[in-house]
Amino acid sequence: MMKPIDITIVVPVYNAFPYLQECLDSICAQTYREWKCVLVNDGCTDNSQEIIETYCEKDERFSYLTKENERSADKARYYAYERINSEWVIGIDADDAIEPMFLEKIVKRYWETMADSISWRCIFCKEDLQGEKWRLPSNKFNMDRVLSGKEVCLLTLGGWQIAGIGMVIRRDVLKIKSGHWMNSDEYNQREVLLLIQKCAFVDAHYYRRQNIGTSDKISIGMFDRTLVDMQLEQFVRKHFPEREDKIIAIAWQRLFNLIYLTADYCIHKYEFSREERKKVWEMLQTSYKALNRQTVHKAAPWHTLMLTHSFNLFVLLATAYVKYKRSHGGTFYYR
Repeated sequence: MMKPIDITIVVPVYNAFPYLQECLDSICAQTYREWKCVLVNDGCTDNSQEIIETYCEKDERFSYLTKENERSADKARYYAYERINSEWVIGIDADDAIEPMFLEKIVKRYWETMADSISWRCIFCKEDLQGEKWRLPSNKFNMDRVLSGKEVCLLTLGGWQIAGIGMVIRRDVLKIKSGHWMNSDEYNQREVLLLIQKCAFVDAHYYRRQNIGTSDKISIGMFDRTLVDMQLEQFVRKHFPEREDKIIAIAWQRLFNLIYLTADYCIHKYEFSREERKKVWEMLQTSYKALNRQTVHKAAPWHTLMLTHSFNLFVLLATAYVKYKRSHGGTFYYR
């Protein structure tokens, strides 16, 4: 019999009523029984709290915290991390699910490798969690490998080769704080990886619902992605200065997101208040002015034609470009 480890699952919950029960049932179904689960009511306005209380009443391994919504699951996770004492923590989203042997495989892999973190395989699914779209890491990835955190971080730059959601980690490694922005986890995950000495992998399946209504959800928080991208490029230049390929890849990602977010702001700006429009405009303009033209030109020479000396002209060109691409079947999402 495997020696147990002290592990707590953290589930941020924000208006997840249609999916939460399936998520919690998958946790209850674990063959490894030595776990605790903290549910974070992140300002729910639906009936999610009823489900939270039901599971806490019927299974003492469940407990819950309540906080005001800050438009960030990352902040909700860190809110819980700061209030629990477990040696190991694992984040699961409230609309996702895990296979029955998920925790058992992770604990077994820990005792095999004594790693600081264990990264699993994320199966991206349709909304009913039945049809697989793709998986990260792919089947070609060698899950027997044990890498440093810096090596794993490189696998997330210029296209994710591992899943961003996919890691159980020693709590004492989580020395950084949650970021200020909705998209801060894009940056924080890389910072955490640099703190890890030893990262192992295991073929434990985490089922993730993909793109639930994302095409028609526009909020002011999504535009802070431009500032997170700017922060991320600085991170890559600082920690991987020798990897020009990664710097160029991040520069392309940053330009792509800025173009599409700028266009979406123009299309939806009257859905925001005057104060919100001012805030978003400042974010977009700050990101635009901080672009490294030389690096961007290496990444996407044709797209740099949009980068004029006038931000207002860039806005017009970006909006026209995105409308054209979407009318011809182009992407609706950000990278």
